Amino acid sequence: MQHSGSGKILCFGELLLHFAPDSNGNWMNNQLVKIFVGGAEYNVATALAHWKNPVKFLSALPENFLGIQLESQLKNKGIEVLAEKSKGRIGTFYLSSDGDMQNTSVIYDRFPSVFTQSDFDAFNLDDVFSEVKWMHISTITSALSEKAYIKCLDLMKEAASRNIQVSLDLNYRAALWQDKNPSDKIKHMMPLVNVLMGNIWSVQQFLNIPVEYELNGNSDDENLLKQAEKSASEIQKMYPNVETIANTFRFTSGEAVNYFATLYTDEKLLISQQYHSDKIEERVGSGDAFMAALIHGTLKGNPTEQILEDATKVAFKKLFIKGDTINDTIKIEKL
Repeated sequence: MQHSGSGKILCFGELLLHFAPDSNGNWMNNQLVKIFVGGAEYNVATALAHWKNPVKFLSALPENFLGIQLESQLKNKGIEVLAEKSKGRIGTFYLSSDGDMQNTSVIYDRFPSVFTQSDFDAFNLDDVFSEVKWMHISTITSALSEKAYIKCLDLMKEAASRNIQVSLDLNYRAALWQDKNPSDKIKHMMPLVNVLMGNIWSVQQFLNIPVEYELNGNSDDENLLKQAEKSASEIQKMYPNVETIANTFRFTSGEAVNYFATLYTDEKLLISQQYHSDKIEERVGSGDAFMAALIHGTLKGNPTEQILEDATKVAFKKLFIKGDTINDTIKIEKL
């Protein structure tokens, strides 16, 4: 799993504004709504930059004051910005901090946006991949438009031709895949993936690898681990290029949460420590924090067990930070 050497991490995805009204509706009387900058790949890029990794972010921004401010925000975080600029608007979504991206409580307003309408031709591939050693994308980006999907595929092919590691997050958002068959598209991407993150249910949704074990819905169900190992083994049989497969498990009951993760590599399933809290503050971005820590630890050449434990701790800690991204309180070298 070690990938040494200097170089940058390229993240490709849409930059979003996250409007977070309180779920009780008090924001209307107070005339105050919290707004966060977000987006799956941006969240990963931000965490990696916090931990002093050199990061490039390839995206699209509007030609207006908002685009200028967002670009400045990224640069202030130490992120190199490659943004195709055009007239139009930034994508947005609405979700309270006690809402969940996985269900209907999220409202998307990102069609059209400068990203979904972009051709992504402003930069040539040599500029995009200059000094890059790792590329990360999510299945959210490939769901946004045919142009975005084709760009994902082209970038992944180019990365593979340059011997650059590719990671893919199997994020499934039903609201984005309406009337589309996600498995057809994602299966074309899989032969180009080296590191895969998701869970047994997203693997079933995207790769048609079924959840065969009967599950009781609890975090202590041993069948979860059996299914995680079986799904990962099936993935590697179908796509031997996938070296590492991570599964995250978050079980919520009211405000309480149980969280753990698994990592499958070298035909062995590793299981993290399980974490519990009676209350969490934020449901957005923990998976992105896990992905960032997985990339960081791999590039540092850390032992596999440490990579898994660090990523799980980071993801759990993110549940107590408002907004989409981690902040300086999560220091990966001092967990």
